[in-house]
Amino acid sequence: MKRNTYGKIFVIGLVILFAGASVLPSFTAKNVNDSKPTSNNKQVEPLFEGNSYFILLSDYTDGAGQENKWAVQLRFDSYSLIVECEHDAINLPLILDKWTEIRVEINLDGDWMEIYYDGDFLIEKEWTAGPNNGYDGLLNIAAVDLFAYGATPVYYDDLSLEQVGTGIVWEDDFDSYADGSSMHGQGGWKGWDNDPAWTAYVTSAQARSSPHSVNIAGDSDLVHEYSGYTSGDYIYTAYVYIPSEIGDPPGAPTITGPTTGTAGTSYDYKFSAVDPDDDDVKYYITWDDGNTDNTGFFTSGEIVTIPHTWNDQGTYVITAYAEDTKGLKGPESELSVIMPREKSLQTHLFLRFLQNHQNLFPILRQLLGL
Repeated sequence: MKRNTYGKIFVIGLVILFAGASVLPSFTAKNVNDSKPTSNNKQVEPLFEGNSYFILLSDYTDGAGQENKWAVQLRFDSYSLIVECEHDAINLPLILDKWTEIRVEINLDGDWMEIYYDGDFLIEKEWTAGPNNGYDGLLNIAAVDLFAYGATPVYYDDLSLEQVGTGIVWEDDFDSYADGSSMHGQGGWKGWDNDPAWTAYVTSAQARSSPHSVNIAGDSDLVHEYSGYTSGDYIYTAYVYIPSEIGDPPGAPTITGPTTGTAGTSYDYKFSAVDPDDDDVKYYITWDDGNTDNTGFFTSGEIVTIPHTWNDQGTYVITAYAEDTKGLKGPESELSVIMPREKSLQTHLFLRFLQNHQNLFPILRQLLGL
């Protein structure tokens, strides 16, 4: 009796092995940051931490390093709450939670510049002096560099270069780029040394001119080069926004929906993330088939349904994370989905296996009691 029972179990195991083990569903989403400790207590901290920089260069070449020539180097200091013309020890109080104008008036013919912050005069000096007053700069507007230096988010919008008497010769408001996209390779922007690792990202978390700005944070070191501006009067304008405080980023989203299905069929997946500060959140979703989806903002904890179709058979891993209105990104979650081959094909393969191993049939008949 026991032998017959064990035999049936053995046969069932064979059937599973050859006729569909690969299509067993997975019912849980994996949070790749499950080991990260969490807290239910809201902890409001200063958002702006570190030193962030607005830089103009009179000479810039990828890979030149310290051979490049800095002309303007404004440091936003979160510890002293000042904006400083670095190395000149001249500063003004740092302005938080407001789009603030940086204006640099440049006279290349006279080798002179004046810098204003929120309309207040900050400093005037020779353009070629450089931040450290080495006087080795060039009479040339070569590049702008938005440098995070490991600091928390600082946003820029509505940058422009105006030639006095001619008008705007260059401008960018970041509104033509996709929300969440990397700026490296877009609109003439690139990471320092043309390295995409130093890129920055478009965001709708803040904007002076809706809907977008660029988020300079962490490793961001974003450069835009210019050419041909070697004489005349110019005004370089940029608007900067430095938030004052923040709580915590949103949690990892839950992902629910079918974990197995048929290629070519649309399925609905539900995403939901909770922000500890009750900020609205949006979702960035990768479907593992070359397609992605970015949503608009939704209420914290609201369930968002997004359909997707996989056109090819295979195993896919959905990954998703949430970002709140302050630009803080939460951890990713994952959900595995299988688009198997047709069961009839798998059964056919199993039967073919039995036909090619006919010596097994007497054993199977005996085990099954046939």
